[in-house]
Amino acid sequence: MDIRRITSAEACTVRLPVLRPGLPPEAAILDHDDDPGTRHFGAFDGARLVGVATFFPEPCPLRPGVRAWRLRGMATFPELQGRGGGSKLVAEGLRVARADNAELMWCNARVSARGFYEKLGFATVGDEFVLPVAGPHYVMIKDLREPS
Repeated sequence: MDIRRITSAEACTVRLPVLRPGLPPEAAILDHDDDPGTRHFGAFDGARLVGVATFFPEPCPLRPGVRAWRLRGMATFPELQGRGGGSKLVAEGLRVARADNAELMWCNARVSARGFYEKLGFATVGDEFVLPVAGPHYVMIKDLREPS
C-alpha cells in the first residue's frame, strides 16, 4: 500500500460507503475537513484509493492543556482491511503530528476498531459512549512523547 496526500473530497469517496452507508453524501463531510492545518491521507492499492484517514490539531477533551492532534474519518474498504494500509495511514498521521510537536494523538474509535488501535499503541480512556449515526465508540489516545 502506498500512502499519499489526498483532498477532503477524495476522503469522502471511501468514508461514505464504509462509515456512513446508505446516508447522503454530505454525511461523509466532517468538521475541520477544509481547515488549513488538516491533513488527509489515502492508502492506494495500485491506482485505487482503498483507505483514508484525516488528521488535524485539536485538544483532547480528556487531556486539557496537552498539545494534541486528532484522527477522524479512518476508513478502509472491508475487503482490503488487514493488509497494512490502515497502519501506514496512522503512522503517517503520527509523523505529521510529531513534526508539529504534538504530545498526543486521539480519536473516537468505533468499538469494533478498538483492537486495531491498541496494536498501534493507543489506549482506551473512559467508558464506551454512543455517537449519533456512528454508534458505540471509545476515546483512545496515544502518547507521542513515548518512543515509536
